[in-house]
Amino acid sequence: MKEKIGTVQATLLVVSTILPTALIVLPLIIGKYLEQDSPIAVILTALLGLAIAWLIGSVVKSSNGEPFLDWIKGITSPVFAFIIGILLLQYYMDTMAAILREYVNFIRDNVLPNTPDAVLAVIIMLVALYMTDRGIVAIARINSIATLLIAIIVPLYLGGLIPHFSLPRLLPVLDHSAASLALATLTPAGWMSEVGILLFLSPYLRHPNKASRIALIGSCIVSAILLVDILATLLVLGPQYIKSVNYPIFSTVSIIQVGRYIENLDILFTSFWIMNVYMKLAIFTFVTVQCFKQTFRVQNDRPYNVALSLIAIVECLYTWSDPGKIDAYNQQGRMVVFLLFNILLPLGILLWTRIKGTDTAKKGVKT
Repeated sequence: MKEKIGTVQATLLVVSTILPTALIVLPLIIGKYLEQDSPIAVILTALLGLAIAWLIGSVVKSSNGEPFLDWIKGITSPVFAFIIGILLLQYYMDTMAAILREYVNFIRDNVLPNTPDAVLAVIIMLVALYMTDRGIVAIARINSIATLLIAIIVPLYLGGLIPHFSLPRLLPVLDHSAASLALATLTPAGWMSEVGILLFLSPYLRHPNKASRIALIGSCIVSAILLVDILATLLVLGPQYIKSVNYPIFSTVSIIQVGRYIENLDILFTSFWIMNVYMKLAIFTFVTVQCFKQTFRVQNDRPYNVALSLIAIVECLYTWSDPGKIDAYNQQGRMVVFLLFNILLPLGILLWTRIKGTDTAKKGVKT
């Protein structure tokens, strides 16, 4: 019997799926619309995230751990399952390329400014490909160790920044329109919908019936960390700073100093973020491969892993070569994609199973 992922491991996989890019993308998007009112948007986003988590968990529970597209084929038709598979494969390929691009941009801007993007993309993708080849259980084990470092990172982060907090930077409260609040809430909610990766991880879950709990707890952890990040940035740097800097969390971390000999803890936070973004890229690479296997009925996926990775690298280097382009897509276009593939599609499938279950029950009564 193949080893499977425990509930805690699966919860931490959800955290690593959403958190790394959310920490660098969402503060800028939320701050642009709400400035000092940004924490309100995070709370509303968390509530929407819980609803999405329940939806995804309910679909996984209905499938009872069966491979997602095989289950779709059983409740609908092979043609419909194939079409859904193609659309989801395109979505996961695009997401994988976008994660790779954001990681390359960060490394180029902050660590290796003179290294060509192509070299960075290939090296990063090779590491993710190696992790994917080890399997999702190995990824989950490494991810658990990396993610649990949050228990050390967050107290250090808050402890180092508390002396720099200034409460007046949160004033005035409720100073923005309802339209701004809606824009600042709906767009980040899309990132919370990345919990949808559970649809393809369900065959590897030890307890698929606990998928709702996994998704809900994972979403709560991400929302709490995001709230801490945005509040700390506002209290230390102010509302004008949060909407104008690409990596506000690293700006706040850079001012932390502990004593005379332990200073500038930003290298610790940067290392933690790098570990987690590798986890996210590996998770999405694995899910993309699973989607490809289920769509095209492939047994030996190793030759295709390399091909899918090359496609992601090419898309990363050419489609998203302009940083402004991917920023605009994150703020304006990605919500539509998330809405379609991570919310409307699972919702439609869940409604279909409910309707089909009702019809079957009625037929049983008549018989």
